[in-house]
Amino acid sequence: MEITRGQWIIIILLSLTFIATAGFIAFVLATVLSFGPAYLYLKSIRNAEETDREPWSALRTVFIWGAVSGVFYALILNSLGGSIVFLYSGSDADLTFVLTAIIVAPIVEEFVKPLVLFRNTSVKGEIDEVEDGIVYGAACGLGFGATENILYGLSEGAVSSGLLGVIIIVALRTVSSILLHLTASSFTGYGISQYLVKGESFTVVVKYYLLAVFIHAAWNTAAVLGSPLILIFSILLAIGGLEFSKRRIRELDLEGSNISPQSLRSTEGREDWWNESRDKWSNKTQNQPSNTASPIFESEMDSPASSMFRDVDWRQALGGAFFLLYILSGIIF
Repeated sequence: MEITRGQWIIIILLSLTFIATAGFIAFVLATVLSFGPAYLYLKSIRNAEETDREPWSALRTVFIWGAVSGVFYALILNSLGGSIVFLYSGSDADLTFVLTAIIVAPIVEEFVKPLVLFRNTSVKGEIDEVEDGIVYGAACGLGFGATENILYGLSEGAVSSGLLGVIIIVALRTVSSILLHLTASSFTGYGISQYLVKGESFTVVVKYYLLAVFIHAAWNTAAVLGSPLILIFSILLAIGGLEFSKRRIRELDLEGSNISPQSLRSTEGREDWWNESRDKWSNKTQNQPSNTASPIFESEMDSPASSMFRDVDWRQALGGAFFLLYILSGIIF
């Protein structure tokens, strides 16, 4: 893992800006409170995969991209998009703020965060299982969210309340917004891994990217409304998103059927590894109750509809639906 010269320049400029704005102590405090939990979240996501866990070197590369390059590009593109909105909104500052938050920011940020999964060849080479995309997508989202926490924690409003104001803002965002970025980016990463591993059409990437944008936009809409009840529900939904991502990684990891022998990282002993994996998973499925899935080397034809509904997390879907209905009721009524 190497931090590029451009990234070092961005880190230095951001650090100097933060220190000049809020002071050295506030900057260190916000950094520790933001990046400490982000590392723990990342470790939890990585450990959800029991076999063939992703190397820390690749995860750090993706995390740093989100924390540095992703934030840098997002600041530029969000400012540009906000300026365009301001011009076409009749110079209405309030309308510009709202539209930038719920339209421009989700489109921009969900685009720049996972770019590293395509740009970096070493990271791209590590994506040889479908669940890998979820892990790396979560990693770049966590990096982005950690730096964004510092941006908001050291804002003028938070700093004016002293160190306590910085702590409260960063702590609240650590259990809410940073998990939003984790969850949304993991969806895009899932689409990217299906494209890279399964060879599906690039439309699968676009589909999951748009889903990530929708999740992000819904979250920002709730933040703009500013209701305490919505804030509490948002935190619970964010924590649920973390657990959902971890569970999906475990499910895909245990299925094992998405591992392509042509994509194994090790070129030596490839055939032995594949045979051992086949025996391991065959024995595992034979010891499971009869209502579990068949061994991975037995094929079973499912209709597209049955496959789609089988993978739906109904509790998560219903919770999200009620959340969106609550948001819409606040806008309409």
